[in-house]
Amino acid sequence: MTQKTSTKQLILDAAFSFYKHPCFKDFSMSQLAAKVGISKTAIYRHFKNKDAVVESMKEQFFDILYAQLSTIQNKNLDSKALNEQIIKIISFFAENSQYINYFITLHAQVNDFEKKVCAELRSKGLQNDFDKFYQENKPARYSRIYFCAVTILYFIKLREKAIIYGEKIDPVGNFSKKMVNFIQKGIVGTIGESSQTSKISKERFAQLDEICKINEEDLPEEDKIFTAFSTVITKYGINNVTVEHIADELNIAKSSLYFYFENKNKMLLHLVAKELSLLGTICEENCAEAKTYTEFIYINMKTEISYFSARPSILSLCGWLLQNGAENSVDNEKEFLGPNNVWETRMTEIAQKVDLGFSVRPEHITIWSGLLPISLTILKIKHEFSDEETNQSLNYMFDFLMYGAKF
Repeated sequence: MTQKTSTKQLILDAAFSFYKHPCFKDFSMSQLAAKVGISKTAIYRHFKNKDAVVESMKEQFFDILYAQLSTIQNKNLDSKALNEQIIKIISFFAENSQYINYFITLHAQVNDFEKKVCAELRSKGLQNDFDKFYQENKPARYSRIYFCAVTILYFIKLREKAIIYGEKIDPVGNFSKKMVNFIQKGIVGTIGESSQTSKISKERFAQLDEICKINEEDLPEEDKIFTAFSTVITKYGINNVTVEHIADELNIAKSSLYFYFENKNKMLLHLVAKELSLLGTICEENCAEAKTYTEFIYINMKTEISYFSARPSILSLCGWLLQNGAENSVDNEKEFLGPNNVWETRMTEIAQKVDLGFSVRPEHITIWSGLLPISLTILKIKHEFSDEETNQSLNYMFDFLMYGAKF
């Protein structure tokens, strides 16, 4: 006999359901009640207020995270057994992606989030060295974790869109198994070595780094509304920003902004699209210097991290970019696809060798490589990485993407 779900759990499940898609606007208690199908008064019988709902969501999330990670805490697991457990974890989050989006939202908004995660997991009994990992602050180890997390997130989102568009896909267990294999082999290990996937020499890396340099003074003047948006996000957090906050920062009437934009989200989409269009143009120009597909990927990643460094106002939006970029990964909109360039055209047949149980196109690889520098920028901000550490981390992520990362 199936156990009936309590009303309190139904409320929490409904609250998490708001994170099925990128959620950078807080839900209201009225919206939550409507989602559950009960009155707002009924919610208050189980939760004192909205803060109590939010706190219970955090508790449930950490319980879920502990339940998943505790399966790999046994240091005696051999590589085969470890991979099997990781496959199960990926399958869980592929079927419950709201928890991934929720995690990204917290990560982008909560200071010292990783330390708080470690403290929570340790309090629940996780006997692993996660806290030691964060104390060591080594770019190689951080980069591996961020690379694996972003890669899993991105391809889970890609698979979801394939389902929506009616594509034929593998069962989630097969997808997860192929995902682990792909992460550990990288692009080259998956599609095979060729003249287009050859390694880059030390001397050539230095040349490419010069090509990718961006000076802030060489960029066009930043949109004043975008600058104001970035400032108030830093002050209030992206969920709490209002049009009134932005108007106050600009010292103009709120009605002036509504003349151009219907709401905050439309304003955000417009401003970010404008910035990313500029980034896309710069990437396209730089990538014209690529001699191989390997160089194309590196230039894309290096140019992006250089752009973020030269355009600091966009840094506060990196969490939104990471989540929304993955969410919109197979749409026709070019904001997150990057230039439809000669390298993507050349690599069409090769990309088909990437078997994750659904169709993978060359532009998907480009987007994936573009999301990694965004995650690296978040890493740089949260852990105060120096420029040298940031460059080291970028090189690690590039190597993981091309040649694989072991768990």
